[in-house]
Amino acid sequence: MNDVSYPTYNTDYKLSSLSVILKLKALFLTAMLVSCVRILRSSIVKQLQMPLSEGSRRPKATQAEASTQVEEDFAELEEEEEEFVDRNPFSNASTFHTRSLEVSEVYRKFRPPRQAWVHSFSTFTKQGLIELHPEVFAANPRVDLIYDVVQWQEACVRDDGMQYTRAELPGTGNKQQPQKGTGKARRKGIRAPNFLLGGKSNPTRPYDYGYDIGSDVLVGGFNALMTIKLAQGSLIVVDSLDGFTIPQLSRFKKKLRKETVLFVTGYEGLDDDQNTEISFTPDIDLLTSETVHPLAMLEFSTTVLDYRALVDLEAWSLSLAGTWDSLPALTEHVS
Repeated sequence: MNDVSYPTYNTDYKLSSLSVILKLKALFLTAMLVSCVRILRSSIVKQLQMPLSEGSRRPKATQAEASTQVEEDFAELEEEEEEFVDRNPFSNASTFHTRSLEVSEVYRKFRPPRQAWVHSFSTFTKQGLIELHPEVFAANPRVDLIYDVVQWQEACVRDDGMQYTRAELPGTGNKQQPQKGTGKARRKGIRAPNFLLGGKSNPTRPYDYGYDIGSDVLVGGFNALMTIKLAQGSLIVVDSLDGFTIPQLSRFKKKLRKETVLFVTGYEGLDDDQNTEISFTPDIDLLTSETVHPLAMLEFSTTVLDYRALVDLEAWSLSLAGTWDSLPALTEHVS
């Protein structure tokens, strides 16, 4: 057979032309960038060299005048601080105390306590700082413990309901229609499982899905949740929620600019009318320090604690964890 020669195409000129085009584009972009930088630099230099107008010229203050101004500013700050201390209810020992943890210097060095502002519920102003126990508010943020606590709570409140068989339902067992001749499916009684309100063939029965959980897991999950809430700024402390009204709670929520707010108070004896009214407001809920739980705190974006609830929850966590000796000297509640 004769050898067949196929034509060959030289593509070197195509590659060379493509490389030349790319190089030209790169040079063009570089030139444009250099020109922009030069224009910007010249405009900045012109603005810096532009003389000030007579109206904008200010005489330079002497060193003596500057030192006098600084002393006056410090004097004003001291006066404002004295006025703040005078009107601060935390500085008055007869009405309220600033809580300070009584721990050793070594403990304070390696486990420094956290601090939180106490706001006024009526005016939303900062009234003072209190120290929070690091065992509760500076714990290891273990998300796995929070998940275990939430799963335990959901299992304890799980309710599948009660279903009945056809023998347990009331009603007659007589045949509803003839067996043949109607053109319909054959049926007997109204309690048959093929009816909507009939009995179930395999009904569900009430079952207790709850189980025991260790106190270390419960306390660890609670402390981790409190630590995360405080670090995120979602935990706010107020002086007192005694004598609250629903409009006041709504107004406080608007000042916080949060979507949902959970209020926790240490005072008991809430009115049924108030609980009913709060139940109709989906963005606000109110619980006591005895009924609050981690699942409710997770359902709301922000948690507001009054001082009494803060002390109660901290004491509960430390006592359940067996660290009651490290509990600080708790001050009196708001009278």
